[in-house]
Amino acid sequence: MTAVYRERLPAFSADAGEVVLLTGWASSSHIWRHLLPALRRDFNITLLDLPLDAEDPLAALLPYLPPRAVYLGWSLGGMIATRLAARHPRRVSGLVTVASNSCFVANDAWPAAMAPATFDSFYRLFEQRPDKGLSRFQLLQSHGDEQRDRVMAALSGLPHTQSHSALLTGLNWLRDWDNTSELTQIACPTMHVFGESDALVPVSAATAIAERCADQHCEVMAGCGHLPFVSRAADFLACCQRFFERSGLLGESALQREQHWLSDRQFKRDVARSFSRAAQSYDSVAELQRRVADRLLASLPDCRDKRLVDLGCGTGYSLPALAERAGGGELLALDIAEGMLDYARQRCQQAADTQVDQWICGDAEDLPLADDSVDVIFSSLSLQWCHKPGALYTELERVLRPGGVAVIATLGPETLHELRAAWQQVDGYVHVNAFESRATIEEAIHASRLHLDSWLDIPEAVYYQRLGELTRELKSLGAHNVNDGRPGGLTGRQRLSRLTAAYEQFRDDEGRLPASYQVWNITVSKPYAEH
Repeated sequence: MTAVYRERLPAFSADAGEVVLLTGWASSSHIWRHLLPALRRDFNITLLDLPLDAEDPLAALLPYLPPRAVYLGWSLGGMIATRLAARHPRRVSGLVTVASNSCFVANDAWPAAMAPATFDSFYRLFEQRPDKGLSRFQLLQSHGDEQRDRVMAALSGLPHTQSHSALLTGLNWLRDWDNTSELTQIACPTMHVFGESDALVPVSAATAIAERCADQHCEVMAGCGHLPFVSRAADFLACCQRFFERSGLLGESALQREQHWLSDRQFKRDVARSFSRAAQSYDSVAELQRRVADRLLASLPDCRDKRLVDLGCGTGYSLPALAERAGGGELLALDIAEGMLDYARQRCQQAADTQVDQWICGDAEDLPLADDSVDVIFSSLSLQWCHKPGALYTELERVLRPGGVAVIATLGPETLHELRAAWQQVDGYVHVNAFESRATIEEAIHASRLHLDSWLDIPEAVYYQRLGELTRELKSLGAHNVNDGRPGGLTGRQRLSRLTAAYEQFRDDEGRLPASYQVWNITVSKPYAEH
């Protein structure tokens, strides 16, 4: 048996549950990707491709599954999830099946399914002419759907790596399995979602299940075929959200989730606003930032004829060098601060030799880029402002093509430790931005399935004669304190005097006040998929 393909995506929220997404026959886990940002607000996600060449699919999947999770299974994946819920009830806290039936092929006890003659005809077609059979299957999945073009586009973009013999094994499961008994044994909260116009799983299956399992909720989505979660994604997610809430499957209350979401949005707005205001003054004091960027540029792989993204481009200092490196390729400039992006655009427009193909205002933790669309990511001293490393590195993995590379310069928690220590002698507020530990970042990289190629710890220091020079420079850079626990209002003269006195302990033998920066140069790459 080939290895089970598993992908793990950490949630945006620290207090999150587990969800496992199981796909259907002749499909892949990529079919779920448009739902992931919404699901990751509440769940850690495990994506799995079905082991169609296994003798026992449950036995093959169990080593890759969380100890306990909510399961979303589509079509054949829903039938497998149903069996798992019945046979391993302690591992399933909730079940959602989508376009999935008790029996895929009708029998005397379960007539609400595909006619045996119809299935046998398709089986023979696929057995003799696989390509024609798969084309026929795509048409059946989109048949009757009001969003047929959207469904066909999603299906045509899926990677197919399963062998003909494995797909025949999967068809045998669909022909032979009868989950009628398993359905009645399920103890966890369960919802079954059907497409009103599904040509593969008739909507009459909803009535049949409701008659036998009164405690299991059935939902019929109007205007949908076999892929309601693609055809009407927003409605499908809303339906699932209602089910999760009434079944108690969410780790936090709706109010708590909303509060965390609003807090995260406010944090990002604060960061974007602070750097936008600093666009005009940033370059005048960014000597360290230029030095770090130049060193990172030297670590770039070959970018010719590649798609290259400057993630957190700021005022555009590195864009001329990146444009030269990407000769013949495509260069994208992306930043969360619209003011910085506008400044960089004007700067590059004045330099005729700097060609930037796209200017994008976006969040690194929710990138407005397609899956597998980028060859190289360059990011210098921007990602330290992302406070959810799990989401960040999962997004980098998502947008990088297999074999793609990200070179990153970021800051560690020892940055500005002198200023932090001095403030601690003044009051108990948080005055200095806190950055993530190496262990937290390495864990996020590992969870994202990126490969950590290298990690360099490069200490840096900037020296001043007076503390006021440092604080004015930080303001000009836009590096304001945006952490929770920061003091409100202006800092009084008395506290500033106490801070200045406390900082004096760090003055060196040459009479200088140091400001230390813990610079980390990190290179990660996206491995080629293993199936």
